[in-house]
Order: sequence, then structure tokens, then C-alpha cells
Amino acid sequence: MNAQNRPKLELSGISKSYARGKLSHPVLDRISLTVRAGEFVTLIGPSGSGKSTLFRLIGGVERPDEGEIRIDGELSTGRRGRISYMPQQASLFPWLSVSANISSALTTAGVPAKEAAALADRWLDRIGLGGVAKQYPHVLSGGMQQRVSFLRALLMPRGLMCLDEPFAALDALTRADMQAWLLKLWEEERRSVLFVTHSIEEALTLSDRIYVLSPAPARVLAELEIPFPRPRRTDVWTEPAFVELKRQVLELLGETGGGQGR
Repeated sequence: MNAQNRPKLELSGISKSYARGKLSHPVLDRISLTVRAGEFVTLIGPSGSGKSTLFRLIGGVERPDEGEIRIDGELSTGRRGRISYMPQQASLFPWLSVSANISSALTTAGVPAKEAAALADRWLDRIGLGGVAKQYPHVLSGGMQQRVSFLRALLMPRGLMCLDEPFAALDALTRADMQAWLLKLWEEERRSVLFVTHSIEEALTLSDRIYVLSPAPARVLAELEIPFPRPRRTDVWTEPAFVELKRQVLELLGETGGGQGR
């Protein structure tokens, strides 16, 4: 395959089980997926379907029982430091300023200290948080803390970002605001993203493609292309095609109605 066309991330036949007492409990069952350069791909599935486990494997924190993980075409199974990661909670250090929370992560990743500090301050200004750069995280709202956490992941010198339900703890209005903010910033930068969410609406609003996972042991039930053009409209959920795609995902997940609200 031409290097230019090679996926940013390739998972091939990933399986993982955990021992509980004398029994083995399978979590992932031969998962294969790709994330192309500049693509926003989302994993959606029921709770306990192994989505966070998959992130630990991609990050090299754990190793799969079977299968291969490649990043930029290189075998990365069990290798750390190849991705930037944003967890469900902001996980900011309370003893560091907002700016230092970002710059310290960059220096740990190998960015020179002066460059890291300048990057942090410049980008905080860009996203409207320059006024709190020297403040400490406890003075920020939940949405502001998540913006800082996302910015820290965005600025890491890695080509692949893994975002693990980053808006799950936010209230509905803040979550909708963060989705619109993330869309705008991501569409300017176009980093490769693998995103996890339980919200069908969030997945359809943000993604280029969606992988729908089964309950554990998780396998890929379907891969859905999202047809809405970019830049993506924040009211894309009003489109008839959006409603139809949501219906398809609900059917795949075995739900008969309702679903998760916006």
C-alpha cells in the first residue's frame, strides 16, 4: 500500500480476555477497524463492550491476546507513546496552572520547554481561555476544564487522538456546546481521531464513520459511512438521513425505541 494512502491506525483481529478466578472472560472478539489520516471515527456500543479496553490496547498499556495494531504502518502492539489521549474526566493537575497543565504534558512528550509554554499560551488565547491561563483548574467550569484537556491532547506531537467519552460527565447544554466547539476546532486541524461515546446523536453529529459494537465479547456489527458534508452543520440532527441512521444504529444495538437524548 502507498504510504500516503496507508491508514493512520489499523487494528487487525484484536481479541482480549481477562481472567476472573479460574474463568476466562472474553472482552474483545477479533476486532478489525481503521482510521484514515484526517478522519473522525467513532466507536459506539453498549456499556461494558470493551471500548475503553480497546483504547488501552491502542495506547500500549496492555497487549491483546491475538491480533495486530499498526500506527502509521508500523507495528505498535504493546508500544506506548504513539497516541494522544483524552479521558472521560479532564484529569488536570490541581497544583499546576491551566497553562502549565498543557505545557508540562508537551515537555514530557519531548517538546522544548519554551516552545511548549508559548504553544500553550497561544492556543489558550485562540480558544478564548487566555484570561485564565495563570489560574488553577478548580476555578474553571466543567466545560472549560474539558476544553483545556482537549487542547492538551490536540497539541501533543502525535498523529492520532483517542477521545474516551470526553463529554459524558457534562450537562446536556454544556455537552451540545462542547460538540459544536470540538467540531469547529477539529475541522480547522483535521487530526485523526478515534472517539468513544454512548450517544448515537453525538456519534452521528461528529463522525465520518461509525463502528457499531456488540455487547461483550465485542465484535463489529457494522461500519457506517456518515454522508453529511463538512464543515458539519450543528443542526445536522434535523436531517431525515440523520433520523434514518439513528434508527439503523438503534436496530443494530437491539433497542426498540427512545435511545439517548441530545
